[in-house]
Amino acid sequence: MGGREDQEKGRLIEMFGGMIDELRGWRAQHGEASFDEIAAQVTPRRRALMGELLEALARQPGSGMVPEGVACERCGQAMEYKGEPERQIEHYLEGETDLKRAYYYCPRCKVGFFPPG
Repeated sequence: MGGREDQEKGRLIEMFGGMIDELRGWRAQHGEASFDEIAAQVTPRRRALMGELLEALARQPGSGMVPEGVACERCGQAMEYKGEPERQIEHYLEGETDLKRAYYYCPRCKVGFFPPG
């Protein structure tokens, strides 16, 4: 690990620390809160943090851009690089995030994909 990964890790740790501080402050003000009420405060914050972690892990190998290009799995023709559009991804358990990744399109088969796979 180095450079960008260390910065990303530090940012996530800082976010988690901020979440703990915020929730402890909320709890101090709501001493009579039930377990369900506490969970209702924790869940959206946890999902936001996990969304950030998912994004960091999805970007870990890079944006998906392949310098030599990508061949279509259906026809073998070279696919066209269409840039790095941002996609909103929501995971039913772990939250949502916006992710920028390389996108390739086959004009012959009219299919596209975001590598890897």
